[in-house]
Amino acid sequence: RGEVTGMLLEEYDEQWHIDNEKRWSREEGIMQVNQLNRLLAEQGRTEDIIRSASDKEYQEQLFQEFGL
Repeated sequence: RGEVTGMLLEEYDEQWHIDNEKRWSREEGIMQVNQLNRLLAEQGRTEDIIRSASDKEYQEQLFQEFGL
């Protein structure tokens, strides 16, 4: 059992792990923004889509408003 654990630790690539966590987080964020934009578009809130693209605080308010 100790040998297997030792092998796994030797094979662990920390940079690969960090890079993939960043990629997964970025993809999740993109999906969340897309969902927000779809909801706003369905309500005809085009100005909110435009504003949230450049105002991150406002975007966060919209995420809260829609429970995202």
